[in-house]
Amino acid sequence: MLAAPSRSGGLIALAAGVAITSVLGSSYAYSVYVRPLTNLWGSAFWASLPFSVLLATFAFSSIMGGRLYTKKGSIKIPALLSMLLTGGGLLLSSLVEVINSPLWLVVTYGVVVGLGNGMGYVPVVALARKWYPDRAGLATGIVILGYGGSALAFAPLKAYLIDLFGVGLTFAIVGLISFAVGVPAAIIVRDPPQEVVAYFSRFAKGRAVIPKRDYKPEEAVRTLDFQLLWISFLLTAGPGLMLIGHMAKLAELNNIPNPPLTVSVFSLMNALGRPPAGWISDRLGKFGRPITMGIFFTIQSLLFYALSTPLAEIPWLFYFIVAVLGFIYGSAIALFPAATGDFFGLKYLSENYALVFISWGVSGLVFPTLGGYIKDLTGGYGLVLVLSSLLSVAGAAISLYLKKRLTLYLQ
Repeated sequence: MLAAPSRSGGLIALAAGVAITSVLGSSYAYSVYVRPLTNLWGSAFWASLPFSVLLATFAFSSIMGGRLYTKKGSIKIPALLSMLLTGGGLLLSSLVEVINSPLWLVVTYGVVVGLGNGMGYVPVVALARKWYPDRAGLATGIVILGYGGSALAFAPLKAYLIDLFGVGLTFAIVGLISFAVGVPAAIIVRDPPQEVVAYFSRFAKGRAVIPKRDYKPEEAVRTLDFQLLWISFLLTAGPGLMLIGHMAKLAELNNIPNPPLTVSVFSLMNALGRPPAGWISDRLGKFGRPITMGIFFTIQSLLFYALSTPLAEIPWLFYFIVAVLGFIYGSAIALFPAATGDFFGLKYLSENYALVFISWGVSGLVFPTLGGYIKDLTGGYGLVLVLSSLLSVAGAAISLYLKKRLTLYLQ
């Protein structure tokens, strides 16, 4: 039996990956900018628009990031480009009070920083699975912990800096922090040797899915399974994104103490849910991903329905439901990249998952706005929450069906 090749570089790659996703995730803590920008422009719509543009740019430019990684064959190129775009976009955004135009921030923050997110996020997630094909769920969960968790650290830091220096200088300071953390991480991160990928992929056969072959993106998108993954991601992430956008208002309507705290609880659990969900799916064996997704999204459906009932007016229960929903939302972000590799292999994972990830971007554009529209029509969130429950159970059913479909891909 061949001796196992050294995988010591994998820990360095994971640490660098967490640093990169933490820089990218800082852009998620945008809400602290809304108040000063609204005061600057007199419009909450214009103050919020750059973030919506960032989400859309992030999702669709992930295709470019994934393709660049596959074409160049090195994580350093997309990682470094990602950090330069992110830090540079934030420095350009710091001129917002001088130029005093919402469109400036739409371009610099929404487009440039959004491109930085798209260039780096999917390649780094794919890299984690390459280093640890036998622990794919846990590895991807650890890397994207940085994206969800950094918003918790950056939100209070940004609020403090805004109070001290104003919004423009805050953009500049965060941009410099992004350069200081992200550029060194992009320099030291590296791909695994091919013998590491090959050995641990073979070693993982007993408890992980090793597809018969690697599917090119143009092949993957034509399969029923790609379409089912895409739809399941849309149906299960969409309700979570809707809740993120409306949670404080929902808590206020239910007379829950300290509504902003509910957002922090959700964000914390969103970050903490990623590594455990990946670990659980790994431990469940070859079909761990669809089984975990099916169970978690069924629970998500029940909890969204509970939020539509008088039970959600009990403060401790409201906070508990929000915490579990945050955990499940975070788990989905960890499970779908691993599931994409289960079906379509590792060679083109960055490109294939970028295409799956578009569904997250679409849900980010559609669901928060749809939730607001229905709330305006009905005067409350009851119908929105029931709809979220139904969509979640549909996503759970698709995920469980994917367990049956996965047998077609096994070696």
